[in-house]
Amino acid sequence: YIDAIIKWQKDHNNADITAENIGYENGVLGGVVTALNTFCSRGDKVLLHSPTYVGFTGSLKNNGYDIIHSALKQDENGVWRMDFEDMEKKIVDHKIHAAILCSPHNPTGRVWEQRELEEAMALYQKYDVTVVSDEIWSDIVLESKHIPTQSISEDARMRTVGMYAPSKTFNLAGLVGSYSIVYNTWLKDRME
Repeated sequence: YIDAIIKWQKDHNNADITAENIGYENGVLGGVVTALNTFCSRGDKVLLHSPTYVGFTGSLKNNGYDIIHSALKQDENGVWRMDFEDMEKKIVDHKIHAAILCSPHNPTGRVWEQRELEEAMALYQKYDVTVVSDEIWSDIVLESKHIPTQSISEDARMRTVGMYAPSKTFNLAGLVGSYSIVYNTWLKDRME
C-alpha cells in the first residue's frame, strides 16, 4: 500500500515522499476533519472557496467549525478564479488561521495554475494560515497539469496537509480509504 502511493506520487507528481509522510484515513472528508482537529478549536473559522462541495459544509459544521466563504469569480472567458483581495479581507477580518483548498476545485472542475497557487500560498504564509488541500480529483485531470499544493514552495510543503484517494480516479468509491501526505512532523504526529 505505502510503496504503491510512493511510486504513484513520484510518477505522477514528481513528489519525493517516504512512508513517514503518509497517513491513512477512512475518507478525505474524515481526513480534513482529522487535520483541522490538530490545529483548530471548535468555533474556529475556516476559509473555503464557494461554490463549495456540500461534503465540506456538513463535515465542518458537524464538527463545530464556522465556514467563511470566499466566492470564486468568473472572468471574461468564464474561467473560475480566486479573488485574492476577498480572501485576504476575510482572513484578516475573521482572524482565520485554517483554510481548505480544493485542487482541482470541486464543484467547478477548475485546475489551478502555478501562479494562482503561488499567490494563494503566499497569502496563507503571510497570515500563518494552515491549509488542508483536497486533491482527490488530481489524477483524472485531462487537459491541464495538476500542480500539488505542497510543491509550490518549502513553506507550502510544511503548512499543507495533502489529501488523496484512489476512489475518483479508479471509480472505487465503495472501497473506503484515503491517505494524507504531511511533511510537517508536528502536524503528522498530531494527526496520528
